[in-house]
Order: sequence, then C-alpha cells, then structure tokens
Amino acid sequence: MTLVDIDEPTLDRLVNAAITDAPANEVTAPVATGDEWSPARIAWLKDFHRNRRNGLSGSAGEVTWAILVGGQVVGSVRLKRTAVPGILETGIWLTRRIRGQGVGQLAMAAVLRRAATLGAQGVRADTTVGNEAALGVLARLGFDVAPSTDGAGVDVLLMFSTGMARTD
Repeated sequence: MTLVDIDEPTLDRLVNAAITDAPANEVTAPVATGDEWSPARIAWLKDFHRNRRNGLSGSAGEVTWAILVGGQVVGSVRLKRTAVPGILETGIWLTRRIRGQGVGQLAMAAVLRRAATLGAQGVRADTTVGNEAALGVLARLGFDVAPSTDGAGVDVLLMFSTGMARTD
C-alpha cells in the first residue's frame, strides 16, 4: 500500500476507481440526489482533488492522496485543518473490492504518520455508529471513540502526545 499525490493522470485513475467500484455517496458530497454517479458528481470529485493540491497551507486547508495497492488506485485519504490548532481531520474511502483486506488500516496508519510529520498534535475523524469497519480500524490504531453530540455519529480522536498510532 502506497499513498501518492494526485496529479492529473492519477486523478483520472482515481475517478475511474470511484465510478466503477464505490458508491457515489461515500466518495462525494451530496451534489445530486440519489447515489448515482452523475456528471456533476464526477466534476465535483475532480475539482475537490485539484483544489487540494496546494496542501494544508492552500486555500482549502486540506490535502489528499490516492491509495495504491499493486499499482492500482483503490481509494483516497485526506488530512484537513480544523478550528482546533494542532488537530487535523482525516477521512478515507475505498473501492468495494479492496475492503476487508487491511488496506484501510494501512492507509490510515500512513496518513497518521504524515500528520505527525506535518507537526499535528492529533487527528480526528467522524463516522456513523453503524460503520463498524471504520470504528474497528480507528480503535485498532489507538483512537478514542465517543458518541457525537447528535447521537447518530461517532467522534474519534487520537492525540499523539498519548502515544503514536499503532501500525500493527
């Protein structure tokens, strides 16, 4: 598993992986009704990654990487500045065919190492109560898990001062 910057050729491969093997609602914002891949969603996905090429110091305050396994793009992972100094937010999506093979945990561990290298004091993520796979990965990496204030979601936080994430 490797994280790579998303240049134009990689972006084309990322979009192809998304539209052929990932639900649109898991990859893009709700720019259209339903869970279909539409031209508007594809344009949003391309713009999203293009606008993050300047990294955390860019106008989006966010950076993304494509996740490669065996030379194939199988998803993406991101880091984003938050309102809390020193805390970054992460998120990930994977193609259906690669899920359940440990790639998510490897990619999250890699992005946590990048966050620490960038000087972050911690990383947060949110997910839903029903996303057992994500909750398992985050717990195995050492994140503290707590119900969100809305009761439907889960807030997770890993502070590096309490120990760097486990990568096993």
